[in-house]
Amino acid sequence: QLDIIYSIHACCALGVGAVALVYPDIFEIFMNFEHVTSGCRGISEQSHTIIRLYGALILSQSWLVWKTREVPDPFVRKIFAEGYLLCFSLSTLVLGYKQLFSSEWGALNWPVIFFFFVFSGVYGWFLVTKKLPDYDLPGNASV
Repeated sequence: QLDIIYSIHACCALGVGAVALVYPDIFEIFMNFEHVTSGCRGISEQSHTIIRLYGALILSQSWLVWKTREVPDPFVRKIFAEGYLLCFSLSTLVLGYKQLFSSEWGALNWPVIFFFFVFSGVYGWFLVTKKLPDYDLPGNASV
């Protein structure tokens, strides 16, 4: 089951990271600023750089998640799951707070917040309901 979660996570991260690297304009939708107005070209260029850096991080994470599927040590696999739970939970809290208490953010951010919430829920569910042997690679016989 954990390999399925890791595979879905890796594919999503690959897609999102690649899009952020190649088409950073798409992610400006979530930032709610209008770079089209005069004098803001520098802000748009800065946001593109930041979005591309974040895209590189997400794209790299997809490789890490994908390769974690091959790690035979269940303890290490559990540590990765804990790290992703922390990452997605904090992301959900930060974005949710900003969405609720800022007038600058729009409805387009709710699907992103939901995406982070779902991943934190899935990793949390796995961590709460599974014991260490369940983190082992399929087919590995751990004693």
